[in-house]
Amino acid sequence: MAVLAAAAGCARTLPEQDRRIYGEAPAAKLSTDVLWQDYTTDADAADRQYWGKAIEVSGNITAVTPAPPHVVLTFGQDDQPGVQATLLDDEAEAIASTVKVGDRITLRCYCEGLAEFVRLKSCIARP
Repeated sequence: MAVLAAAAGCARTLPEQDRRIYGEAPAAKLSTDVLWQDYTTDADAADRQYWGKAIEVSGNITAVTPAPPHVVLTFGQDDQPGVQATLLDDEAEAIASTVKVGDRITLRCYCEGLAEFVRLKSCIARP
């Protein structure tokens, strides 16, 4: 039983801010809609494909939320949670000051999997 309790406390997480994202080639390029669909269809398969990897996602922003000390962009999915992207602090102010709800944006991020939302971290803007 102690082993199970210890294993439950060892959740896989990624660093909140990982500047290695600048040099990473994306393992996949897809829309936030497809990423959400992949995770809600088969989270284990999606984790094998995306978890911990740099991916490039494009989508329409449904919320811009300052979540001190970070900024989070949300890409909603028809009354479902959707995808949340935490911006790399180096770019957060510049991105947040130029985007608004409804804008389409492309980000490169590390994927941390599904936990209510599909969580993306260390996101930077891509042209």
